[in-house]
Amino acid sequence: MQTEPYLPINFTISPEAWAEIANIRRQWDNKFSDKSDVLMIGWGRTVLNDGKSWGHVVISFYGISDRGKIEHGIQILSGHEVVFFTTPEFYDKFEGKVIRFEPDKSFFLAPS
Repeated sequence: MQTEPYLPINFTISPEAWAEIANIRRQWDNKFSDKSDVLMIGWGRTVLNDGKSWGHVVISFYGISDRGKIEHGIQILSGHEVVFFTTPEFYDKFEGKVIRFEPDKSFFLAPS
């Protein structure tokens, strides 16, 4: 079992973002046989063919079959199990922020 240290959650999640996370969980469970288990939140980078790129919040799930591989990194946020999948390089982006959701912006970090 892996026991590497993880970075503690340093952000909150708005009610609107929690609602959209629930929608994504339902979509996941309808699409995949390995049902969603633990929420994963991280920082990602999109790079287009023309070279344009931007960073953004990533929301996904680990399936039930992955639990044994990630259980050492599970933290609790507002009663939900979460793996905060980030590196020290991006950790400060989340510090004291709120993950919000708006349909035209998707998930984004905002001041608390």
